[in-house]
Amino acid sequence: MTKKIKLENELKLMVALDLTEMDPILLGYVSFLCKVWNIEHVYFTHNVKHYKLYDLYDEFIEEGITVEDIVDRGLQRAIEKHYTGSVPHTVLITSDDYTESILTHLAKEYKIDIMVTGNKDELQGTGALSQKLARMLDAHILLVPEEAKHRMKNVLVPTDFSSASARCFAVADSLVQRSGGQIEGLHVYNIPSFFFPYINTEKAIDKTKLHLKEKVKQFRKKYDLRGDIPFKYTDREGLSVVEAIEIHAEKGEFDIVVVSARGGNNITSLFLGSTTNDLLIRNRKMPLLVIR
Repeated sequence: MTKKIKLENELKLMVALDLTEMDPILLGYVSFLCKVWNIEHVYFTHNVKHYKLYDLYDEFIEEGITVEDIVDRGLQRAIEKHYTGSVPHTVLITSDDYTESILTHLAKEYKIDIMVTGNKDELQGTGALSQKLARMLDAHILLVPEEAKHRMKNVLVPTDFSSASARCFAVADSLVQRSGGQIEGLHVYNIPSFFFPYINTEKAIDKTKLHLKEKVKQFRKKYDLRGDIPFKYTDREGLSVVEAIEIHAEKGEFDIVVVSARGGNNITSLFLGSTTNDLLIRNRKMPLLVIR
């Protein structure tokens, strides 16, 4: 069952920290979220992989110090310095060979609504951790890049007119209730270039836009979307769908992009939608919220 983010609900956030330069960015952004969302509790977590620290661990044991002690002190210092939110928090330190598995377990145990991660945590250089979490978690995932701005005014919702993407609009609506922000829907289309020698390009684009306007009308009615949410259409013109979304998001100076974990086929929750999967491994300038 899809979780619903509503500002009147008291949300539980879990923040994956990794004792790198990304932590201050995450702590600052979560402090901002504490002002614009109704958050009940924040869990800061770090997973220690002992197999990577055997030599150091032996030295610490001789001095009566554990790796967990070192990690706890480091996290407490970072939180004290960079977390300014008034929401109460708990620090959780785990030891497991598989970070995605232990985070999934913790999220279930503590009934987490949103898992917050950065672009530089341990596996995310290749997007592996975020992709695995998106498949495994029964919670939403918020990926925060280094350049994230502390704003929640403009929310972009890419859509393929599926029921999965329709849910994103309800989430986006709740995200901007306090800030009085705006939501915009975006559909990326493509007219195959091999048609161009045989058709009038301008007419083809005009007809495509007319078709999309009708599709948006049906989409609004079917899923009871607000009538004042604007929809934009963009021809990807040789770009990938993800590249077209990113260009539109940057030009429009959007503060966050909201997408569904599943694509339009909705076959199974074990598979990510291809667009969402590609977005997870990109270096974005704005946060990405992946909803279940």
